[in-house]
Amino acid sequence: MSQILVISAHQDLQQSVSNQLILKELEQHFGNQISVRRLSDLYPDYQIDVPAEQAALVAADIVLLQYPTFWFNTPAILKKWLDDVWLYGFAYGEGGNKLHGKKLLVSTTTGSVEANYNGQIVATIDDLIKPVQHSALYAGLDWQGVYPLYGALYIQGVHDEAHLLAVQNHAQAHAQRLIEKLASLA
Repeated sequence: MSQILVISAHQDLQQSVSNQLILKELEQHFGNQISVRRLSDLYPDYQIDVPAEQAALVAADIVLLQYPTFWFNTPAILKKWLDDVWLYGFAYGEGGNKLHGKKLLVSTTTGSVEANYNGQIVATIDDLIKPVQHSALYAGLDWQGVYPLYGALYIQGVHDEAHLLAVQNHAQAHAQRLIEKLASLA
């Protein structure tokens, strides 16, 4: 049975309806087969425990990066995690084969709707994800693609209950797509 590692990189997970729901659905479905590392909870001071994170990666067969796209980029904690954890001798370079062959996919949420990511004013998600994709390929991971959830923004006091329900339904459907993809890889 394949072990799935989820790196949750939302800077304030308690405020995210979509990211919380996605993680909950994944954990309920996969049970002991999944481990979720909530970076904002583990490292509120951004002091990454590199040996712990590397050990989690080594134990995994499949890695899912779950994060919101902020200002057309990864959250700062995910970039720091990549910089601190995917080191020479671990992820690349001499002896750096610890990630080789592990499957990696990205699930990202956006506040804006899909039509805004058309490559004109805002780049496409495929373009925005290129640094993560190329880092993964350089580290020998088996790239499995990006799965965006567009229009996932809900702000309490700004949006109404109907909007909240729509965001929850979209996040639920997205979680099911991820479950199907992860199950196909396991």
